[in-house]
Amino acid sequence: MAPTREGLVTSGDRSVASGEPADGRTAGPHRVELTHVLPLGAERAFALVADVRTHPRWVPLSRGVFHGPEGSPVPATAWRPGVGAEFTMVSGPFAPQGAPGFPDRMRITRWEPPGGEGRAGRATYLKLGPALLGEAGIVVVPLAGHHLPAAAAHEPVARCAVTWWEDVYLAGPLPRAVTAPFAARVLDLMIRLSLRRLDTMVARG
Repeated sequence: MAPTREGLVTSGDRSVASGEPADGRTAGPHRVELTHVLPLGAERAFALVADVRTHPRWVPLSRGVFHGPEGSPVPATAWRPGVGAEFTMVSGPFAPQGAPGFPDRMRITRWEPPGGEGRAGRATYLKLGPALLGEAGIVVVPLAGHHLPAAAAHEPVARCAVTWWEDVYLAGPLPRAVTAPFAARVLDLMIRLSLRRLDTMVARG
């Protein structure tokens, strides 16, 4: 499947570029995975997309609550992403203003920023409930040799492919096979909207 005009590529539960999930894992039957090309270097894109402290800026109707070692909330400035770090994303019409919403608590289980020689950056988040279980992740792949034209010919703009995937289901008495398809449809819409908002934010600088 070819990219759309905005650079968004989707293929249900498969990575378009490789034919396999972007994180190299076996994909569940209801995994959602979308890839978007950003006019950013991989390091900057990873810091923007994988660090969930930035998500309220481009994920609609959301706010972050960040947990310290004892589980109590800490200021975002005192929290650092990395393996073992926990946070809760709260979503809802008035969640950005501090109102109650849909809580999605997670723990980072993989944190590998992009490295030299074109190494991809990868982050994986384990869903802890109370409403959603499963995993989600971010993969940032530098697009070596592919640049966008810049204002000056000698200043090419680096690009990278950002993949956001979710393989989740609802906690509770209903089986995963029943709730996962519903969760996938909702998350597909949310990710699409979020990536378009991210595109707009990056374009504005």
